[in-house]
Amino acid sequence: MEKKKVVRLSPLNNLVFSCIFQSEKKSGQAMLEFLNAILVHVGEEPIEEIISMISEYPLISESVGQKYGRLDVRVRAKSGRIFDIEVQIEKDYVNERSFFYGGKLVTNEFESGLTYDKMPPVRVINIVDFYIREDHQNVVEPVIMVYENNREEQATDVFKMYHIQMPAFRKNHKTLASVKDDLFLTWLYLLDNGYKSQEEMEELAAMTEGMLNFAKQYNIAINDPLLVRRYQMDQDAKREEAFRMSLAEAKGEKRGFKRGEEKGFKRGEEKGFKRGKEDGQRANQLDNARRMKEDGMEPMLIAKYTGLEESEILKL
Repeated sequence: MEKKKVVRLSPLNNLVFSCIFQSEKKSGQAMLEFLNAILVHVGEEPIEEIISMISEYPLISESVGQKYGRLDVRVRAKSGRIFDIEVQIEKDYVNERSFFYGGKLVTNEFESGLTYDKMPPVRVINIVDFYIREDHQNVVEPVIMVYENNREEQATDVFKMYHIQMPAFRKNHKTLASVKDDLFLTWLYLLDNGYKSQEEMEELAAMTEGMLNFAKQYNIAINDPLLVRRYQMDQDAKREEAFRMSLAEAKGEKRGFKRGEEKGFKRGEEKGFKRGKEDGQRANQLDNARRMKEDGMEPMLIAKYTGLEESEILKL
């Protein structure tokens, strides 16, 4: 009998990340351990218990440019602290987007009638595949609110952001042996590289209860045919968009140089880039919807995953 090929999906894909960390019942121990490893690393008090964890958590009745806020994983601790854990691949406006998510969490969770001193502390944790600032290449880049005339003094502790910069981690930690003495770094290795080898995954799973919990949920995820399909479509869409963007940039450069003016070059490049990106996104949406429809998915679900209208999907 032919041995089934195991498809390894990156946990740092937001679809996979959200699937693994679905709820406190399924993967609460893994999230508790991962969160506490981060908190200890940044000097914050660890949490004792998670009472609620939801993946793909919607922000209530709010949108920005027709894009509805949806968190990868939202966690509420027994102490009252609330966490938004995001896997970010797009650098544009990452701080602004994080402030939007965190701000909505503060207001959504702030019960009517409570005084301001009862506002729940919110932490947005972004796992990013880029440097937030090229001159700051620490593994963790914190963002806090401070006074302008005294940057050592915090204005409030209600809201903080932590960017975990994966390029900085990879730069100095290329092997499992290099991270074993630090639980935080070991978790980053597991998310970034440990899943690629069955032997390393088993070794990591034997280290802690949380990592064993993660390994079990990861195994469930990679055997979910719908998730595998969505993951492959997501990867195809990203490759197609990257190609279209590079094509648009090349066309913009050509038009700019033909005019022989720096101003014309810049305008042509920006216009080509924007149009190419929009056309690519639209084409990917339709192509993905068509494939999902062929696989027998309901139009309502297709609309949820692609952002298209149901009326458009019915016409495909």
